[in-house]
Amino acid sequence: MTPADKSEESAGPTEKTRDRVTKGSDLLGASRAVSDRVGTAVRNSYLYRWLTKEPEPEVIVIDLRETWTVGPIIALFDRLIEWLAPYWRESTPKRALDRVVTLADRTAGTRAGQLLGTFLAPPEPPDSDGDGPADAHGDADSSLSAETSDGETPPPSNR
Repeated sequence: MTPADKSEESAGPTEKTRDRVTKGSDLLGASRAVSDRVGTAVRNSYLYRWLTKEPEPEVIVIDLRETWTVGPIIALFDRLIEWLAPYWRESTPKRALDRVVTLADRTAGTRAGQLLGTFLAPPEPPDSDGDGPADAHGDADSSLSAETSDGETPPPSNR
């Protein structure tokens, strides 16, 4: 028994019938040929290559205020903020927020505030090479080296 016979046995009765009917069809053959050519043309087109190419590592800046889609929305927000700004300056929520900021500034100088700041600080971003940060001595992570009691950083340890 050939592999083709095995695949025909595993196929259901409707698949066998469909394969038998479409096997010699000139119309389906022509449509497949056209779809293959269209697919090849699309994949070789400039637009398809442009849309699917890897982005360049450069930073591209787009001024959204100059776009047709987002520009009017930004202009509307600018007008709305200019209209609401005087009301915000005299509002109770702003005064309460100012008190919270003042309290946070005073607390930041205390040990508890520094501990809370360390706890809430975002993590360092990963390096692009994936090896982790390295200092001039080649340590894997110089941020782990603690300062001594006199403020000096101890020499790197041999790991």
